[in-house]
Amino acid sequence: MHASSNLSADRAAAASPAAPPLRPSQLVGRLVALTLLWWVVAGGTASSWIVGVPAIVAAALLAPRAPDGPWRLSLPGALRFAAFFLRESLRGGVDVARRVSTPRPRVAPGLVQYRWRLPEGSPARALFALCVSLLPGTLVANLGGQALLIHALDTGAPVATELAALEDAVAGLFSLTLPAAAPGHG
Repeated sequence: MHASSNLSADRAAAASPAAPPLRPSQLVGRLVALTLLWWVVAGGTASSWIVGVPAIVAAALLAPRAPDGPWRLSLPGALRFAAFFLRESLRGGVDVARRVSTPRPRVAPGLVQYRWRLPEGSPARALFALCVSLLPGTLVANLGGQALLIHALDTGAPVATELAALEDAVAGLFSLTLPAAAPGHG
């Protein structure tokens, strides 16, 4: 091996420090979570475990650790988020069905700017952006540093209030405390 390639390998190692190894409890936690996820996704099919077991073990061992930060996942927050997610999914489905089944759908499409309250660099921001389309008639049109641009099917609806409720649910999942949403937050 050439000296220059050793030097570049040393620089690469210094630039990206290795993550500390997983503790046995973390590995077991990952294995349990991934096994449950596989069981749900595969519908409990026994034959799926031929592929599932190696995939679960590989994912548990090779997945990078979550970035460090001022957050952690909360079990009570996860349960509240799951209830919120189910309720809003049902509400969104009913809303869309109602809109398409009427002769004159009630729509007033437009763009709404919504200012983030979740901390920058937090995985909570990514989850929030992914979940926006869960709310009836909304989807993210653009992600910005300070705000999101939301396309709303009905700008007369309380879009900012619904987004603030979603942001609060996501913050609870990550054990984050947010500043209170200002009236008319958006």
